[in-house]
Formats: sequence, C-alpha cells, structure tokens
Amino acid sequence: MKTTLQFFKDMGVCDGAYQTLQRVFDAAGVTEFDYAQGYEVMLGMMDTIEVDAAQSADPDHATAEGWLKWCYDLRTRPEAIMYFGDHIAENVFRTADGQIHESLVAARDYDRRRFAALKQDHAAARVINGVRIGDDGAETWELVDPARDDLAGFDAFIWHDSTTGLNHQTESIDEALAFNAAQAKILDAIDAAEQAARIEQRITDESGVFSVWVPMAEG
Repeated sequence: MKTTLQFFKDMGVCDGAYQTLQRVFDAAGVTEFDYAQGYEVMLGMMDTIEVDAAQSADPDHATAEGWLKWCYDLRTRPEAIMYFGDHIAENVFRTADGQIHESLVAARDYDRRRFAALKQDHAAARVINGVRIGDDGAETWELVDPARDDLAGFDAFIWHDSTTGLNHQTESIDEALAFNAAQAKILDAIDAAEQAARIEQRITDESGVFSVWVPMAEG
C-alpha cells in the first residue's frame, strides 16, 4: 500500500506526526512511500518519535505508542486501502453470519435461503391448534389464526413450547393471544435481521498484502 504526505493528511494524521512524517519523506528524497516499509522505518526511530510526540498539544497523540497504533490501524481502514483507487476488488464475499462466498450472486442466494429457512421454522413453531371437545370427550383439533379466527368457540388451545420441547395446552384465550403476539415479534425480528443483513466484499491493496471488508451497495 503506497502512501504520500497528502494521504496521511487526508487520513487525519495529527500535526505533530505529520511534521515527523514530512522529515522522513524529505530524508528519503521521495514523495511516495510504501506503507509496510514506512512502518518498519517508524519502528526503527521510536526514540525520535517519542520526543516528537511528547511535544504534541493533543493528549490523545502525545506518545509514540499512540502514533504507532494510528499508523498500524491504517491497514484496517477501507478508505486508506482504497485511497488511490488501485485496490483490488476480490471475488470474495462474506455474509453477516461469517460465511464466505465466491460470488455476490452466491452470497445473496445464500442469504435468501437462510432467512427463508428461519421463517419456515418459525411458521412451524408458532402454529396454534384450537381444540373442540365433544360430548363424548373426543377432541377435534383445528389450526387457528388468532388474527383472523374467532377463538371463543374452542375449549382449549395447544401449541409447541420450544423452551421445553413439549406441547403446551391452555383453556385461556388471553394466553393464546399472548403467545401469538410474542411469535409475531419473533417474526418481526427475523424480518429486521434480514433487512439489516449486509454482504461485504474483500478489498485488497495494490500489493495484495492488506485486506479489508467493505459493505456492498444494496440492490
């Protein structure tokens, strides 16, 4: 990854560190410095940097360690790696669950299937059966939707309790409504997670040494 004094300035380097970097560039007689090489140069002049940093008016930039960390963190900043526009956009994509894919199409298809499976599992988990009990004690089960069906005609309600792995039975309409409302919130959370899920692409600097993940534009 190449660097220039303007690069450091645009990345937000403090004034004291900028002056030190300017001396390094001037001493080397260059206007462009390889980042990895420059970082090694900094490691070799820590005593000088410590003296320079101690004169900083900014307490957040008053130690050589702070300067070094700031420079080190550049390799993790997308705007640094992409600064000169010569970065490499790799055909490597990562979904929000950490899975790696070899194309954007594959990543999007994976996310589509992943959330569809979550919704399918949730749909099965939120099923409520209304139970009618006949005069002879025989039970008739019927799938009910509390948002659509009149629950007053049922004698009991049964659903699967995922916390115990057993069926839960109640005669309370209010309890059935509360269960359905709670399940609706879970579905809302799945929908929100799907909307928030981002696919990232791996971007590498022109040297192929430093890489970062950047969010893909939606669409």
